[in-house]
Amino acid sequence: MGNHFKTIAIVTRAGSKEAVTLALQIKAWLIARDIKSWTLDNQVQSTIIEIGALKPDLILVLGGDGTMLSVARKVTCSNVPFLGVNLGQVGFLAEISPHNWKEELQSILAGSYRISERLILDYKVVRQGKVIKEGQAVNDLVIHRGGLARLVRLDMKLGRQKIKNIRADGLIFATPTGSTAYSVSAGGPLVHPEIDAFVVTPICPFLQNFRPLVLPGQENVQVVIQDRSAEVVLTVDGQAGCSLDFEDVVELKKSKKRFTLISPENLEFVHKLVQRKFLNRG
Repeated sequence: MGNHFKTIAIVTRAGSKEAVTLALQIKAWLIARDIKSWTLDNQVQSTIIEIGALKPDLILVLGGDGTMLSVARKVTCSNVPFLGVNLGQVGFLAEISPHNWKEELQSILAGSYRISERLILDYKVVRQGKVIKEGQAVNDLVIHRGGLARLVRLDMKLGRQKIKNIRADGLIFATPTGSTAYSVSAGGPLVHPEIDAFVVTPICPFLQNFRPLVLPGQENVQVVIQDRSAEVVLTVDGQAGCSLDFEDVVELKKSKKRFTLISPENLEFVHKLVQRKFLNRG
């Protein structure tokens, strides 16, 4: 049976000797099977990863879920599927074991895999009419207080509906992929990763009947910072972010870009929830 992927870019976790060593082993193994491959490092300070002139059929990420999120945001080419070798702990996104990667990778190359198409959020921060920051979130965007233990005051617009004077520690906007991360810890729902929707989860709302919301993917959101004195921060995928000022506007919408994830054929979402103890085993 022929290989389903002919060109593979291997991206390694920043500063990981383990990832680099494994990448060289995988590259040699792929070359022996007439599969073109090259290695790249996910440098911490970089905002983009240039894959190169030859567009790969697959991007193989060596690291944990955090590395996968970082690489998915930074890669410039779109619609290329991702596959992860788990050198982290959780492994919701990076699912191949580093101990038996040859067997699992051979099975995937032979066509035994699942494809999961997932929503990504575009965001931009507007200050006095000018865009000061923009990008994409694969997992979540969090608007939250900084170092001081105090509430943040926010106004939010969902489509044409305005919600005034939200007082909370913050708001989480999670994609279905990110619904199993910070959002679920704050009381948000688990959402199947292939549903075209996103979640709004308040963080410790004060004296308000504000429940987590699941919104259709086409919904546009605006959040206006209404606090003059509190330190407010926007965090993207738990990895990057910026400070927000009074009357800054954070705009969110579904991205045209999709996060395409490949996983072993026998690993389905509910099975992973049971494995990670989000659900009780029957």
